[in-house]
Amino acid sequence: MTRPLTRQQRWRQNNPRRYLAHLYVQAGKRLGFITPQPCEVCGGEKAEAHHPDYDRPGDVQWLCRRHHRQHHARGV
Repeated sequence: MTRPLTRQQRWRQNNPRRYLAHLYVQAGKRLGFITPQPCEVCGGEKAEAHHPDYDRPGDVQWLCRRHHRQHHARGV
């Protein structure tokens, strides 16, 4: 009997381009060719990578958690 997929595994399975873009940024940060930047809206130091286009995984905007959530809440 196989175990049911976790929520995270289902997300990865249903969103392969998004998952690969996340992996690209993680690897880029680890290897040093992507450097995290401050939030582009408020300048907050702790920022997350936001992908405006998942077909371009290296092209990211840096947004703090608050502004990243607001950005997605607007449906962008």
